[in-house]
Amino acid sequence: MPRKPRIFSPTGIYHIILRSINQHIIFEEDNDYQKILYILSDCKRTFDIDIYAYCLMDNHIHLLLHSSEEHLASFFQSLGTRFVRWYNTKYSRSGHLFQDRYYSIPVIKEQQYLATLTYIHNNPVKSALCRYPSEYRWNSFNAFYGQKNPLVDTSFSYNVAGSKDLLLQYFSSASAPFDDAQVIPALEKSRQFMPDNDALDVFKEVTELSSTSDVVRLPKRLRNRYISILHAKGLTQKQIARLMDVSISTVKRNSK
Repeated sequence: MPRKPRIFSPTGIYHIILRSINQHIIFEEDNDYQKILYILSDCKRTFDIDIYAYCLMDNHIHLLLHSSEEHLASFFQSLGTRFVRWYNTKYSRSGHLFQDRYYSIPVIKEQQYLATLTYIHNNPVKSALCRYPSEYRWNSFNAFYGQKNPLVDTSFSYNVAGSKDLLLQYFSSASAPFDDAQVIPALEKSRQFMPDNDALDVFKEVTELSSTSDVVRLPKRLRNRYISILHAKGLTQKQIARLMDVSISTVKRNSK
Protein backbone atom coordinates (compact mmCIF):
# COMPACT_ATOMS: atom_id res chain seq x y z
CA MET A 1 0.00 0.00 0.00
CA PRO A 2 1.49 3.38 -1.00
CA ARG A 3 2.24 5.88 1.72
CA LYS A 4 -0.17 8.72 2.22
CA PRO A 5 1.40 12.03 1.21
CA ARG A 6 2.35 14.34 4.06
CA ILE A 7 0.06 17.23 4.83
CA PHE A 8 2.20 20.35 4.99
CA SER A 9 1.33 23.05 7.46
CA PRO A 10 0.57 26.53 6.09
CA THR A 11 2.09 27.94 9.30
CA GLY A 12 5.23 25.80 9.02
CA ILE A 13 4.58 24.49 12.56
CA TYR A 14 4.42 20.76 13.25
CA HIS A 15 4.01 18.37 16.12
CA ILE A 16 6.54 15.64 15.33
CA ILE A 17 6.64 12.16 16.87
CA LEU A 18 9.73 10.08 16.19
CA ARG A 19 9.36 6.46 17.36
CA SER A 20 11.82 3.61 17.70
CA ILE A 21 11.41 0.33 15.84
CA ASN A 22 9.39 -2.24 17.80
CA GLN A 23 9.26 0.18 20.76
CA HIS A 24 12.97 -0.46 21.36
CA ILE A 25 14.36 1.48 24.33
CA ILE A 26 16.34 4.38 22.88
CA PHE A 27 17.54 6.14 26.01
CA GLU A 28 19.12 3.97 28.69
CA GLU A 29 21.53 6.44 30.31
CA ASP A 30 21.74 10.20 30.82
CA ASN A 31 24.44 10.31 28.18
CA ASP A 32 21.97 9.02 25.56
CA TYR A 33 19.53 11.84 26.29
CA GLN A 34 22.34 14.39 26.29
CA LYS A 35 23.69 13.18 22.97
CA ILE A 36 20.37 13.46 21.13
CA LEU A 37 19.90 16.99 22.52
CA TYR A 38 23.39 17.96 21.34
CA ILE A 39 22.73 16.63 17.83
CA LEU A 40 19.27 18.22 17.83
CA SER A 41 20.83 21.58 18.66
CA ASP A 42 23.41 21.25 15.88
CA CYS A 43 20.82 20.19 13.28
CA LYS A 44 18.57 23.04 14.40
CA ARG A 45 21.26 25.54 13.41
CA THR A 46 22.18 23.76 10.19
CA PHE A 47 18.64 23.57 8.83
CA ASP A 48 17.29 26.81 10.33
CA ILE A 49 14.66 25.06 12.49
CA ASP A 50 12.84 26.73 15.39
CA ILE A 51 12.09 24.38 18.28
CA TYR A 52 9.25 25.42 20.58
CA ALA A 53 9.05 22.33 22.81
CA TYR A 54 10.43 18.83 23.19
CA CYS A 55 10.01 15.73 25.33
CA LEU A 56 12.31 12.70 25.21
CA MET A 57 10.57 9.51 26.32
CA ASP A 58 12.36 6.17 26.55
CA ASN A 59 11.24 4.92 23.12
CA HIS A 60 9.98 8.01 21.31
CA ILE A 61 10.50 11.76 20.93
CA HIS A 62 8.00 14.63 20.75
CA LEU A 63 8.93 17.92 19.09
CA LEU A 64 6.98 21.10 18.42
CA LEU A 65 8.86 23.00 15.75
CA HIS A 66 8.79 25.37 12.80
CA SER A 67 10.40 24.42 9.51
CA SER A 68 10.17 25.14 5.83
CA GLU A 69 8.94 22.25 3.66
CA GLU A 70 12.30 21.79 1.95
CA HIS A 71 14.27 21.52 5.21
CA LEU A 72 12.03 19.25 7.29
CA ALA A 73 12.96 15.89 5.75
CA SER A 74 16.67 16.77 5.61
CA PHE A 75 16.60 17.83 9.24
CA PHE A 76 15.25 14.48 10.41
CA GLN A 77 17.46 12.48 8.09
CA SER A 78 20.53 14.20 9.52
CA LEU A 79 19.30 13.91 13.12
CA GLY A 80 18.50 10.21 12.76
CA THR A 81 21.63 9.26 10.86
CA ARG A 82 24.00 10.99 13.27
CA PHE A 83 22.37 9.70 16.43
CA VAL A 84 21.96 6.12 15.17
CA ARG A 85 25.61 6.00 14.06
CA TRP A 86 26.71 7.12 17.53
CA TYR A 87 24.20 4.85 19.30
CA ASN A 88 25.15 1.75 17.30
CA THR A 89 28.82 2.33 18.01
CA LYS A 90 28.21 2.81 21.72
CA TYR A 91 26.02 -0.28 22.10
CA SER A 92 27.81 -2.46 19.52
CA ARG A 93 24.71 -2.91 17.40
CA SER A 94 23.79 -2.39 13.76
CA GLY A 95 20.76 -1.48 11.70
CA HIS A 96 17.91 0.97 12.10
CA LEU A 97 16.78 2.42 15.41
CA PHE A 98 13.92 4.72 14.40
CA GLN A 99 10.88 3.94 12.28
CA ASP A 100 11.39 4.87 8.64
CA ARG A 101 8.92 7.70 8.75
CA TYR A 102 8.40 10.27 11.46
CA TYR A 103 4.81 11.22 12.26
CA SER A 104 3.94 14.87 11.62
CA ILE A 105 0.81 16.79 12.58
CA PRO A 106 0.32 20.28 11.10
CA VAL A 107 -0.37 22.86 13.79
CA ILE A 108 -2.49 25.62 12.34
CA LYS A 109 -4.58 27.38 14.98
CA GLU A 110 -3.42 29.14 18.16
CA GLN A 111 -5.54 26.97 20.45
CA GLN A 112 -4.18 23.84 18.79
CA TYR A 113 -0.65 25.16 19.33
CA LEU A 114 -1.21 25.73 23.06
CA ALA A 115 -2.90 22.36 23.49
CA THR A 116 0.01 20.62 21.72
CA LEU A 117 2.53 22.47 23.85
CA THR A 118 0.80 21.22 26.98
CA TYR A 119 0.31 17.70 25.65
CA ILE A 120 4.01 17.29 24.87
CA HIS A 121 5.12 18.42 28.31
CA ASN A 122 2.54 16.23 30.05
CA ASN A 123 3.67 13.01 28.34
CA PRO A 124 5.78 11.82 31.31
CA VAL A 125 2.91 12.64 33.68
CA LYS A 126 0.53 10.47 31.67
CA SER A 127 3.13 7.69 31.77
CA ALA A 128 3.32 7.99 35.58
CA LEU A 129 6.99 8.96 35.48
CA CYS A 130 6.31 12.08 37.54
CA ARG A 131 3.48 14.05 39.11
CA TYR A 132 4.17 17.30 37.28
CA PRO A 133 5.95 18.10 33.99
CA SER A 134 8.40 20.33 35.90
CA GLU A 135 9.79 17.22 37.62
CA TYR A 136 10.87 15.55 34.38
CA ARG A 137 14.45 16.22 33.31
CA TRP A 138 14.14 15.52 29.60
CA ASN A 139 11.48 17.96 28.45
CA SER A 140 11.52 21.72 27.86
CA PHE A 141 8.81 22.66 30.37
CA ASN A 142 11.04 24.51 32.85
CA ALA A 143 12.43 26.74 30.10
CA PHE A 144 9.12 28.61 30.15
CA TYR A 145 9.68 29.39 33.83
CA GLY A 146 13.14 30.83 33.26
CA GLN A 147 15.46 27.83 33.22
CA LYS A 148 18.24 28.36 30.69
CA ASN A 149 17.66 26.22 27.60
CA PRO A 150 19.13 27.61 24.35
CA LEU A 151 17.51 24.83 22.32
CA VAL A 152 13.99 26.20 22.84
CA ASP A 153 12.39 29.43 21.61
CA THR A 154 10.01 30.37 24.43
CA SER A 155 9.19 33.87 23.20
CA PHE A 156 7.07 32.55 20.33
CA SER A 157 4.83 30.64 22.76
CA TYR A 158 4.53 33.70 24.99
CA ASN A 159 3.36 35.67 21.95
CA VAL A 160 0.81 33.01 20.98
CA ALA A 161 -0.67 33.05 24.49
CA GLY A 162 -0.54 36.87 24.70
CA SER A 163 2.22 37.13 27.30
CA LYS A 164 4.42 35.00 29.53
CA ASP A 165 2.00 35.35 32.44
CA LEU A 166 -0.94 34.27 30.29
CA LEU A 167 0.97 31.23 29.06
CA LEU A 168 1.87 30.16 32.59
CA GLN A 169 -1.77 30.63 33.60
CA TYR A 170 -2.73 28.39 30.68
CA PHE A 171 -0.22 25.75 31.82
CA SER A 172 -1.70 25.90 35.29
CA SER A 173 -5.29 25.51 34.11
CA ALA A 174 -4.37 22.85 31.54
CA SER A 175 -2.52 20.83 34.18
CA ALA A 176 -5.29 21.15 36.76
CA PRO A 177 -6.87 17.74 36.05
CA PHE A 178 -3.71 16.08 37.37
CA ASP A 179 -4.42 17.67 40.77
CA ASP A 180 -8.08 16.64 40.80
CA ALA A 181 -9.05 14.26 43.62
CA GLN A 182 -10.71 11.92 41.13
CA VAL A 183 -7.64 11.68 38.91
CA ILE A 184 -4.82 11.36 41.46
CA PRO A 185 -6.00 7.95 42.77
CA ALA A 186 -5.94 6.63 39.21
CA LEU A 187 -2.41 7.97 38.80
CA GLU A 188 -1.31 6.39 42.06
CA LYS A 189 -2.91 3.11 40.97
CA SER A 190 -0.92 3.18 37.77
CA ARG A 191 2.24 3.49 39.84
CA GLN A 192 1.66 -0.07 40.98
CA PHE A 193 3.04 -0.96 37.58
CA MET A 194 6.80 -0.65 37.45
CA PRO A 195 8.02 2.55 35.71
CA ASP A 196 10.14 1.88 32.63
CA ASN A 197 13.33 3.24 34.19
CA ASP A 198 12.93 0.80 37.10
CA ALA A 199 12.12 -2.00 34.66
CA LEU A 200 15.39 -1.27 32.86
CA ASP A 201 17.28 -1.60 36.16
CA VAL A 202 15.62 -4.96 36.83
CA PHE A 203 16.48 -6.07 33.29
CA LYS A 204 20.16 -5.27 33.83
CA GLU A 205 20.17 -6.98 37.22
CA VAL A 206 18.54 -10.17 35.90
CA THR A 207 20.42 -10.49 32.61
CA GLU A 208 23.73 -8.91 33.74
CA LEU A 209 23.75 -7.10 30.40
CA SER A 210 24.82 -3.48 30.23
CA SER A 211 22.37 -2.63 27.45
CA THR A 212 19.19 -3.91 25.83
CA SER A 213 21.12 -4.01 22.56
CA ASP A 214 23.14 -6.95 23.91
CA VAL A 215 20.04 -9.18 23.94
CA VAL A 216 20.70 -10.26 20.33
CA ARG A 217 23.80 -12.11 21.52
CA LEU A 218 21.88 -14.29 23.96
CA PRO A 219 21.14 -17.94 23.14
CA LYS A 220 17.42 -18.37 22.54
CA ARG A 221 16.91 -20.66 25.54
CA LEU A 222 18.62 -18.22 27.90
CA ARG A 223 16.68 -15.29 26.43
CA ASN A 224 13.41 -17.11 27.05
CA ARG A 225 14.48 -17.89 30.60
CA TYR A 226 15.12 -14.21 31.24
CA ILE A 227 11.68 -13.37 29.83
CA SER A 228 10.11 -15.71 32.37
CA ILE A 229 12.13 -14.20 35.25
CA LEU A 230 11.30 -10.62 34.25
CA HIS A 231 7.62 -11.46 34.13
CA ALA A 232 7.83 -12.99 37.60
CA LYS A 233 9.49 -9.81 38.88
CA GLY A 234 6.51 -7.69 37.85
CA LEU A 235 7.38 -6.28 34.44
CA THR A 236 4.48 -5.97 32.03
CA GLN A 237 4.47 -7.94 28.80
CA LYS A 238 4.94 -4.74 26.80
CA GLN A 239 7.94 -3.72 28.91
CA ILE A 240 9.54 -7.13 28.46
CA ALA A 241 8.89 -7.06 24.70
CA ARG A 242 10.61 -3.69 24.40
CA LEU A 243 13.55 -4.58 26.63
CA MET A 244 14.13 -8.02 25.11
CA ASP A 245 13.36 -6.77 21.58
CA VAL A 246 10.84 -9.57 20.93
CA SER A 247 7.16 -9.77 20.03
CA ILE A 248 4.36 -9.81 22.58
CA SER A 249 3.49 -13.35 21.47
CA THR A 250 7.02 -14.48 22.35
CA VAL A 251 6.68 -12.92 25.77
CA LYS A 252 3.31 -14.61 26.31
CA ARG A 253 4.69 -18.02 25.37
CA ASN A 254 7.49 -17.71 27.90
CA SER A 255 5.58 -16.05 30.73
CA LYS A 256 3.31 -18.96 31.63
